[in-house]
Amino acid sequence: MTPRILSASAVLGLLVLPLHAWTQPAPDWARTSSTATASAGETTDAGTLRRTISLRELGFPDGLDLSGLSGTRELFFPVPDSADVRTLHLRLPYRSGSAFESRRSLQVEVRDRAMLTTALPTETQTGIIEVPIEPAMIRDGYVPIRLRYSGAISEDRCVDQRVSGAYLAFLPEGGLTMGLSPKAADTVAEVAAVMPRAGSIVLPDRPTEAQAAAALTLAAGNPDAAMARGTPATTEGDWIRSRIELAGASDPSLALVERGGIPALRLGGSDPVATARLLNGRWRALASSGAVANAASATDDAPDRRLTFADLGADTSVQSIADRGTWTLALPITSLPENRRPSALVVDVAVADDGSATPPVVTVLMNGLLLGSAEAERGAMTRLRLDLPEGLTAARNSIEVSVTRQVRAGDCAYSPQGYSAQLLPSSHVVLGEAGSPADFSDLGPQFAGGVTIVVPGAEALPALGRLLGTLIDGETPLRISYRAIPPEGPYVLVASTPPKGSDPPVRFDQGQVRLAGEDGATLIDGAAMQGLTTVQLLRDDDRPILWIRPGGNFAQLAEADINAAGLSRGDVAFFDGDGAILAFSTQRDRLIDIRYPDRTDIADLVRRYHLWLIGAGWLLVSLGFIYLLRRIYQARRTET
Repeated sequence: MTPRILSASAVLGLLVLPLHAWTQPAPDWARTSSTATASAGETTDAGTLRRTISLRELGFPDGLDLSGLSGTRELFFPVPDSADVRTLHLRLPYRSGSAFESRRSLQVEVRDRAMLTTALPTETQTGIIEVPIEPAMIRDGYVPIRLRYSGAISEDRCVDQRVSGAYLAFLPEGGLTMGLSPKAADTVAEVAAVMPRAGSIVLPDRPTEAQAAAALTLAAGNPDAAMARGTPATTEGDWIRSRIELAGASDPSLALVERGGIPALRLGGSDPVATARLLNGRWRALASSGAVANAASATDDAPDRRLTFADLGADTSVQSIADRGTWTLALPITSLPENRRPSALVVDVAVADDGSATPPVVTVLMNGLLLGSAEAERGAMTRLRLDLPEGLTAARNSIEVSVTRQVRAGDCAYSPQGYSAQLLPSSHVVLGEAGSPADFSDLGPQFAGGVTIVVPGAEALPALGRLLGTLIDGETPLRISYRAIPPEGPYVLVASTPPKGSDPPVRFDQGQVRLAGEDGATLIDGAAMQGLTTVQLLRDDDRPILWIRPGGNFAQLAEADINAAGLSRGDVAFFDGDGAILAFSTQRDRLIDIRYPDRTDIADLVRRYHLWLIGAGWLLVSLGFIYLLRRIYQARRTET
């Protein structure tokens, strides 16, 4: 196959050129027969490339859950132009059950048209919802799918979600399978728009600093991608994993190649980091949908003092709520502008009047903490402004907005009826000035302006992709340095010793280190400490430094889950091969004591025996006071 080559400047042109403007001969993979086996109800023609977009890839790592009296969920699957799509097949494995006899059902709609309605039995059941979809149903580069769930409907009109005991859960492996024609992956823009998130970032055996920075940039923009050295084996069949290769400076900036019958991308040129940031940027969505381009650019000129829920990609769709409806969105610290921090939430909710004397209640939580609630306004928007308490923000935050209605009961004459409610896109996060970093999460806005990663070699990159995944993203300006510390700006140091002149909270030059709890019990002893990876936030005046001291299982962090391996809270953290085992703040937490058994200086003795010293001091003061009283008493008796 002859690679399709694009220069760095030509990559920018992909932002404005429609897909049909790229008319080139079909790639080699399209001229071979597909070896994939079609699922039930689906046929695959020769030369068709099968690509499945799972719920996990859409941002539902644990799948979808629908419960209570009713529920609605809208899904938008990004797909190429309808002319390049041969088949579409929705396949959703599910689990379902109910605590008592009731009538439950599920309806699947595509573009507001009912495509399937099925009854759900009372007993616990697993099954698969399969719906063939015509390519003509594609709208603006997406297939919009709505799942309508109706549960716990029975003759008992007093029922509500607290006693329904019914649920419907869709597994994250389910999704939309596309059968693509050769023209759907004939250019770099088309491949980048439809390639799977899960994949491999392939580094050469001896990557340069620029290649290493490009690989880490790609990994930061896609936590589902894993870095690999050399030439990993290729697979044939369905397009399950993507592949991006790092080439030399003399190679083209961006090229389309074929590996094992599957299209792949290859990055080269003198500045592969710029190309990597483009691949991570919004142009992947732009390449497949002009409507998304207009929506995305609408907030480009927004002030840096607020971040709307729409900017965060929140699902603000209308829900039909009979009892309780919830909107959940993520607030990663990497979404904040440089030197900004979240200081408050402004939540706008519109709730339809159900005619009840009891108004609905709007509730807002962040990271499991109740920030506030209020009764919904009748016939008007309800706005809640809620200040965020100090220390609540982490590297990854979850915001939950819920609307709770009082189900009309009385004589049980009314069946539960859903009424519309919506979390409005005008809801936003209020941003304030970021101060000196005190927690790992404070480093996200500090790194947004650029950060240097100082490593001993490229072998540290895969583990770093997990450790730093919560603090950097695909748009963070990165620079890799092999051992040389930059003269200015924030940096991350991977080394066995701290930077010169720094004062880390946990020192390894004072003999063994032991962490003790409030009651003196050992949390981590000296022997275990030597095998752990230690991460500490250091401060050099106003210059933040993240020092990573690799442990024996440091390389295994590359396989760990980012939720377990990513830095979040505190300024000291310890990791084994599976993720974080302990993280705390030396400025706020008082329950963990850092001890050095081999050190016997006065300060350590005072810290170790401070309770005894306080008791001895109190005893001496008491004895002195008693002695003074005796002298006064004796003097008065002598005068008498």
